[in-house]
Amino acid sequence: MKNIIKFIVVLELFVTSSCKKSFLDKEPLGVLSSATFSADTTTLGLAVNRLYGSIAWREFRIGQHQYSTKEMCGDDFIVGGNADFKVFQDYSYLTDNYMIERYWGRAFENIHYCNVVIDRTSTLKAPYSAQLFEAQAKYFRAYYNFDLTNVFGDAPLRAHDPVSTAEYNIPKSSHADIIKLVISDLKYAIDHLPTRSQWGTANLGRVTKGTAQGLLSKVYLYEQDYANAKLYAEAVINGGEYSLYSNYRNLFSPDQLYSSENMMPGGFIYNTSLPAGRQYGPYLQYQGLPSLGSNGDIFPSPNLVSSYEKGDPRMSATIFTKTDIIPGFNNNQPVTFPASTNYANKKVIWPYSYWNGGNFNFQSVNPMYLRYADIILIAAEANNELGNISDALKYLEMIRFRARGNKTFAASVAAGENDGAGILPQIITTDKTTLRLAIWHERRIELALEFNRWYDLVRYNKVAGPNGSSGTGYTENLLKTVYGRTNFNYAKFSHFPIPQTFVTSSNGVLKQNGAW
Repeated sequence: MKNIIKFIVVLELFVTSSCKKSFLDKEPLGVLSSATFSADTTTLGLAVNRLYGSIAWREFRIGQHQYSTKEMCGDDFIVGGNADFKVFQDYSYLTDNYMIERYWGRAFENIHYCNVVIDRTSTLKAPYSAQLFEAQAKYFRAYYNFDLTNVFGDAPLRAHDPVSTAEYNIPKSSHADIIKLVISDLKYAIDHLPTRSQWGTANLGRVTKGTAQGLLSKVYLYEQDYANAKLYAEAVINGGEYSLYSNYRNLFSPDQLYSSENMMPGGFIYNTSLPAGRQYGPYLQYQGLPSLGSNGDIFPSPNLVSSYEKGDPRMSATIFTKTDIIPGFNNNQPVTFPASTNYANKKVIWPYSYWNGGNFNFQSVNPMYLRYADIILIAAEANNELGNISDALKYLEMIRFRARGNKTFAASVAAGENDGAGILPQIITTDKTTLRLAIWHERRIELALEFNRWYDLVRYNKVAGPNGSSGTGYTENLLKTVYGRTNFNYAKFSHFPIPQTFVTSSNGVLKQNGAW
C-alpha cells in the first residue's frame, strides 16, 4: 500500500439518478496506479471521482462500521442474534474488535485518496480545474477526518501523503489539531465549490458550496461553537440551494437520490456486473427481516418507537410493524417477524418491484449522509444556545411543519387529525432548557436510524446535566440510570479504542487511548 495505490473507479457504483443523466452515469474507466500517476486534468478528474466512490462503496458497502461506531452504543437500535453487534450495546468490545479495526483502515485509506489529489493539484496547469479538484478532495478529507476524530478522539493526522519512510509511522495528533485541519479544508471547499445550480444537472451528486457549509455548521455544533454553527447553518438556509422535500417517506426512496434535501448523495445502485458475493448490500442485510432473506441483525428499539408523538406521520414512514405489508410481496400479507422484535427500519423497505431478481438484498438504496433537515435543526439548536429563542422556534417549526404534511398545527386541528386534537403541536416554550430538550427530541425523531444518534448522545453529555439544564452528565445519566446500562463509563466509551494491531505494529509510536 505504501508504493502502489489503486484507484478502482467503477462509476456505475456511484450515485445515479433514476430519471436524469449525471456525471456519474459512465462506463467503468479502469484502474490507475500511483506509480504512474500524473497530474493531468483527466487523471486527476478520475481520482476525484474515486472519492465519491468512497462513500457509495468503501464506506457504505462495508456497512459494519456504520452501525458499530455510529449507532449500536446508543438507543435507537436493538440487536437480534448477532453477537458481534451485541458487544457494542453492552460495552464489552475489546481493543482487537474487527469492526473497529476495519473502520480504522478504511478511514485512513480514504484520507489517502484525498491526499493523492490534494498533493498534485499545485502542479496542474489548469488553475480552475486544480481549485475545483482540490475543493472536492478537501471536502472529503474534512468529512473523513471529522468522522475519525468523533470515533477515536485523538488520531494520526495525515495532511499530505507520506514522502519518506519516516512519515508512515506517526503518533496521534490531538482532537483540536484534527478539527483545525477539518475547518481549514471546509473553508477552502466553501470558497471554491460551485453551488448546486452552478454545477448543473449533469453534475448532480457532486458536493457543493452548501454541502461544505452544512458540514462545517455541524463541526462547529459538535465543538459547542454555537455562533459559527449558526453562521454556517443559516448560510445554507439563506443560500437557497436546498429545501425540505415535500414527502418525508418518499425522501428515502431509491428513486430520490438527488432530492432537494439530500446534500451529500451517497446511494448505491444495484449492478449485476458486480461479483456475486458483492451484489448483496450489508446496509440491507443487517436491517431487513430474516423472512425477507436478510440477516436481520439489528432493529429499531422499542424506546425509539415509544418516543414518537401521537399521530406523528414520521413513525409510519420510519417504523415497519407486524401489521404492515410490502406491496407485491407475500401476496400482500404481513411478513413474519423474529421473536426478538416487533419492528424493522422502513426507510430501507420498499415495494417488491424494487427488489432486483426478487431478492430483498438486491436493491438500490438511498442512505442520508448529510441532509437539509439536519442543518435546520443545527440552526435551531445553535440559536437556542445563544439565547435567540424566536429564531430557534422558527427553525424547529419548519421541521414539524413538513412532518405534519406541510401544514400548520391549526390546519391539522381543522382537518380533524388525531380525533380533532391535531398532530405535532407547535412548540412555543421560551425556556432554554425545555427548548433544548425539544430540539434534541426532534433530532432523534427526524434523523432516526441515519447514523446520527450516538454522536449526538456523546456531545450532549458535554452540554447538559441529567435534567437537560446547562452542565454535564446528561448522557451518562440517561444510559446508566434511565436505561440501566450500569457498565457504561463516559470517559472510556465516548471514544473507541485504537485497534491494538496498529498500536503493536507502530513499535511504541502510536499510543492507545488513555481510558483503554
